Amino acid sequence: MNQYEKGIEKWAIVSVAIAATASLSLMLPAWSKSGLAVLEDSPKTIVDETWQIVNREYVDPTFNQVDWQEVRHSLLSKEYTSQKQAYAAIRIALRKLEDPYTRFLDPEQFQKLTEQTSGELSGVGMSLEFDGETKSITVVKPYENSPALAAGIQASDQILAIYGKSTKNMSLKAAVKLIRGEVGTEVTLELSRRGRGIFEVEVTRAKIEVPAVNYALKEEGHLRIDYIRLSDFSSHAAEQMEGSISDLQEQQVDVLC
Repeated sequence: MNQYEKGIEKWAIVSVAIAATASLSLMLPAWSKSGLAVLEDSPKTIVDETWQIVNREYVDPTFNQVDWQEVRHSLLSKEYTSQKQAYAAIRIALRKLEDPYTRFLDPEQFQKLTEQTSGELSGVGMSLEFDGETKSITVVKPYENSPALAAGIQASDQILAIYGKSTKNMSLKAAVKLIRGEVGTEVTLELSRRGRGIFEVEVTRAKIEVPAVNYALKEEGHLRIDYIRLSDFSSHAAEQMEGSISDLQEQQVDVLC
């Protein structure tokens, strides 16, 4: 646990120094239910806590020639009736620094960032897309060793319903939100597959390691060439890359790209 997490239960901060500036990603609320309640009742507290963090931690003591004390005075002179108003005010204040690496993340954005950087999520383990031709939510592929694969879900399966709720006119984001959930819980999916028709499966959610590395072996002329693609930098990316290279070495490829 870093110094921020130890000192401020209500906040989670990711800090990376880039060039002459600091990259601060701020998320709130975070850890305690009591802290959450306080913040929900006091949007101005959110604003002031954020200002205080930047005031303490920003690497440029001149704040890029911005009067940071005056920014605080301006922020606290306003009344905020909701968290969204507080978030908007914070983002406007941070833009004054003209620093692309200093940004504010609300709880939903922070959750997405956490999933991306950890390379893990709680779900059934498959990637989806909205098929423009069929106007349906379609499985791109189930991940290896995933509950979706174990349940027999295949690429190109169309998801017709989730918990009996039709996916017609449902956005991809809404479908993903319904399918994801706590580890150990079940989700019921109604699927359609060419050659099989409509059928239903129950899938138990698990912690999923999201693939960050994909590779394909192709033969071009007399050469066996493997192409490796790193799609995300996550906590599992290095080991996945190492495993991919090891697999390809066993196949005796001529060129690795």
